[in-house]
Amino acid sequence: MKRCIITDQVNSDFEEALRKCKKLGYTHVEVHSLWGKTIETLSDTEVTKVKELLCKNQIQLTCLATTLFMMVPLRQTDILSKFNPGLAAAEGNYEDHLLLLKRTFDIADRLDCPKIRIFPFRAPDNRIVIGDDDDQFLIIEKLREPVRMAEKQNKVLLLENCPYSHLPKGTMTKKIIEHFQSPALQLLWDPANSYRAVKDRIPRKYLNSTLDEELKLIYKNIGHIHVKDYKYILHEPKPFKHVILGQGDIDYKTILHTLKEKDYHGALSLEPEVNAPDTIVSMIVFNSMMETLNSRH
Repeated sequence: MKRCIITDQVNSDFEEALRKCKKLGYTHVEVHSLWGKTIETLSDTEVTKVKELLCKNQIQLTCLATTLFMMVPLRQTDILSKFNPGLAAAEGNYEDHLLLLKRTFDIADRLDCPKIRIFPFRAPDNRIVIGDDDDQFLIIEKLREPVRMAEKQNKVLLLENCPYSHLPKGTMTKKIIEHFQSPALQLLWDPANSYRAVKDRIPRKYLNSTLDEELKLIYKNIGHIHVKDYKYILHEPKPFKHVILGQGDIDYKTILHTLKEKDYHGALSLEPEVNAPDTIVSMIVFNSMMETLNSRH
């Protein structure tokens, strides 16, 4: 298993982020945004700078964490709002995002990173239940062209389960992956996102499993994993609170043990979504978790 971290969690300045990652022993990173831009919108000059800094620090890329298809409606009648105004995300319609995907393939070639994160379309404000059979049918239809493009370019699209999208749970996202049966489409599993899913918005058939049970159902489809922690605080306006890794409700000890048992060899990418000092603490905790896991026979 490759231990890594999303660089903008450490610092928005890519060079400074890599310096801190290297200091804490991280030899792999994932990139979402840097220098105030998302990875898919970088210029050729900026891509060259990314490559130079990675080489200088002897750090490898595991994934280009784009925001492709996140802020794209699944239906014409969908009303979308930004879930986090401060989060950098690609704009435009479906066709615009196809063009950005084509550009991302070029960036991936230059950075020698074939894995590209995408989203299953933003959950709308004007519908309650999301991710039902009708939604999944439409997601499949809209992903046909991206998957075809990825197959042609020999790239891997990582479809993330996200609580702000139509597919908050890993088991929901798995249905899309299994439909295509293509090496160009894999699941990016975020167990904390599955935990964070708003139960009132999800079809009941997806609500009856623990995270470890979910993992055992989906592990053959997983191509990448995000790691963060939540603490559920009852009666708070926003009850799911991001906390330092290991201080929340997610049982990573069991999840990591299952991944080792299943012989998972992909990346585990830390995405703590806490402040800068707590991110450093989370990185140290993650180091300890992985060292403990690897010391077991």
